[in-house]
Amino acid sequence: MKATRDYTITSVKKALEILKLFNDQHTSLTLSEISEMSGIGKSSMLRFLYTLLNEDFVSYDEVTKKYSLGIEVYRLGLLKFNSLDVRKIARRYLQKLSNQLNMICYVGIREGDLLAMVDQILPSSVPAWTQLTVQSGGTSELYSTGIGRLFLAQDSDAAVERYLDRIQLKKFTDATITDRQALMELIRQARTDQFSGNIGENEPHIYSLCAPVYGASGKMVAGVSLCGLQDVVCSDQYDSYLEQICQAAAQISREMGYTPL
Repeated sequence: MKATRDYTITSVKKALEILKLFNDQHTSLTLSEISEMSGIGKSSMLRFLYTLLNEDFVSYDEVTKKYSLGIEVYRLGLLKFNSLDVRKIARRYLQKLSNQLNMICYVGIREGDLLAMVDQILPSSVPAWTQLTVQSGGTSELYSTGIGRLFLAQDSDAAVERYLDRIQLKKFTDATITDRQALMELIRQARTDQFSGNIGENEPHIYSLCAPVYGASGKMVAGVSLCGLQDVVCSDQYDSYLEQICQAAAQISREMGYTPL
């Protein structure tokens, strides 16, 4: 087996790991908390935090003695978010569809082994049930989402098997599919059909119909979904809903420079 070189810079890696300690549950942390969570001693941690503070990647509150993410993280995140042209293009088509059907549309992209929801398009008259759904900016598992399974369908069976080997299959609702064989069959079916769906696997009773968006290179760059309550999606309008989200995905793909073979 050929050895692979590791170009990792340890200090940079540790600094990034410190930033990743901040999340929805830990928006601000003391020096002691950061040191304990990271396993880095306080004296060394102070040097890391001083550098991050000096570069505006963290901020410090003199009153609470707590650190939080700095403005530079926000600036870079916003730059990345605004560079997602697919989100801007998709919104033009999905907002009209969302208003027409009184359902939610999503735009999702793959980030490693996760699905990142980069946009959530709400209808002009927002139904109460939308409070049950994931918000824009959230992440989901690839295996439990229709868009995620479409991304997995772009890979070979062997690559999908490796993905399943390195993750933990968890149930989020009673409907979450965690059987490997069943998931492989769904992914292969998505590869054939060029659409997929979700049957309440992340939020109970919330179903979605999903289609892939392709870029100029011919690779899937995003997925879009039409989301609603189970009895609405699984009505006699099911085929119409599926056709409309697939049509929207095709229109977005064309604007992204995709030319079908």
